[in-house]
Amino acid sequence: MNWLELNSDERAVLTRRVVIVGSESTGKTTLARELVGHYRGIGGIWADTRWVAEYGREYTETLLERQGSVAAEGEAASAEWTARDFALIAIEQQRLEDEAAASGSPVLFCDTDAFATQLWERRYLGDGSTAALDAVHTSPERGLYLVADLAGVPFEQDGIRDGEGYREEMQHWFVEELTARGENWTLLTGTRPQRLAAAIAAVDAALAATVASLDT
Repeated sequence: MNWLELNSDERAVLTRRVVIVGSESTGKTTLARELVGHYRGIGGIWADTRWVAEYGREYTETLLERQGSVAAEGEAASAEWTARDFALIAIEQQRLEDEAAASGSPVLFCDTDAFATQLWERRYLGDGSTAALDAVHTSPERGLYLVADLAGVPFEQDGIRDGEGYREEMQHWFVEELTARGENWTLLTGTRPQRLAAAIAAVDAALAATVASLDT
């Protein structure tokens, strides 16, 4: 299989989607960027490796501005969330992911996904609110979920993050739900270099079948 000869629809199907999730302030975005740098550095078809940023953050900033909510020093600004907000976030996150998968390398790194949006909706609106799930009931197959552990990573408030008090509960929800869904997931612990090394090893394992099918 020659990757460069595949059309966008074929790439979207074959791209291995690696999703980074976990509690707030656990280094997910930093890890995504480091992983992209690593795989782009390999060169060849991997030079176009891409990542999808967290759309929910952009949406939150816009929502807070629209509602006129301002954060006090050391605290987060408070937004008034509706089920529709989470549905819109999930839909756009999935659209951005699909768009990137159709035009990059054989691996795509996603800094969160529609599944994570469902858990944040649960956090803010309770178990009875399922707008994100209803909006994006299924997503393309995930090659791997990387769960960033909160242990050893100090919480840093940036004016948007929910708060340190919710990190353990959210982390539990991610592990619980990924396990219940039967997803392939790996918990990343240790120092920043240790997490990156473990992530690369897990991604390489998830990519093994795809790499074996590529023309070299």
